[in-house]
Amino acid sequence: MDDASDPRRAADGGNGSSGDFAAQAVQAVTPGSTTAGELNAPLYLAWQLTNECNFACLHCIEQSGPGRAFRDELDDAGVFRVMRQACELEVPYISLSGGEPMLHSRFFDLVEYGAEHGAQLKIETNGQYLTKENCQRLKDAGVRSVQVSMDGASRETFNKMRVRGDFDEVVQGIRNIAEAGVPLEINYSPTKFNTHEVGQAVDLAYELGAQSFITGKTMYTGNAVKTWHMLVPSEEQYREYFMTLRAKKAWYVFDMNVHFHEMGLLNEMRERLENPAALLIVLPNGLVKLINALPFVCGDLRTESLEQVWGNFQRAWKDPRVANFVAELENDPGKTAELHKWIYV
Repeated sequence: MDDASDPRRAADGGNGSSGDFAAQAVQAVTPGSTTAGELNAPLYLAWQLTNECNFACLHCIEQSGPGRAFRDELDDAGVFRVMRQACELEVPYISLSGGEPMLHSRFFDLVEYGAEHGAQLKIETNGQYLTKENCQRLKDAGVRSVQVSMDGASRETFNKMRVRGDFDEVVQGIRNIAEAGVPLEINYSPTKFNTHEVGQAVDLAYELGAQSFITGKTMYTGNAVKTWHMLVPSEEQYREYFMTLRAKKAWYVFDMNVHFHEMGLLNEMRERLENPAALLIVLPNGLVKLINALPFVCGDLRTESLEQVWGNFQRAWKDPRVANFVAELENDPGKTAELHKWIYV
């Protein structure tokens, strides 16, 4: 799964919360407004359907790739049980990601079921399977938006980052989804070898028909722990990167949303401790995380209902281990490498 690079995704995850779609859910839980503890159900479900992926990206948070599906991923009955419960609880926003969600054998069945039962669905994909036929099927199902990761404005840069991917095929997939009339978001993860292309990437996203361009700082976790020396931009590169984005945001102010997040992860986590977003991260095996940037698991949808897990989520944020972990990030930012060493709260 792609690293979370939108204004909220660095914290909320999952190939997960993204851009305008997630913002409606996340921004509903802000200081002085409704809190997660006052809601009967989450506002947003960021669901990683599978850890299997046809790409092997250098920065992947979930370390997904060919042959990397979890051994205990939810079976057909399990995935439809989760979708049914989400619809019964009237969870308004659901994103399906991975890995690559379109590799899941019941992907379109789940999409069509969710849409028919009132969920507003977002698909987070690497774009390789966005054929004209698949894009029309997503349109016919009533999918609200599709986010495609495009970490480069050139074939050379994109293919270096997204190993096994093909820039030209992904761009064609982006064209196909835009032509089908499904709202499109582009996600961009910065590295030392692609920050200089972000201006071109924003322009390309606009030319391809995107409604939003989403980016932020790349996280030190997953595959990035091993490849960090190849990936991490310098402070100067980041300054120029965000300077370019501010200019592009102003340029496209009436035509395309340019979202970028400069806040460090530590500040984001401190805010979450005070005001948890009403968002659940569902892993391929049904475990549910508090938030993608922390290792804490608050439930198991194989043995608990979604309603029960939501109750666990509300209590788990008050567990002192969560606050302690966030405090430790201040002295050791590298603790983000431990996000897959799950801790049950």
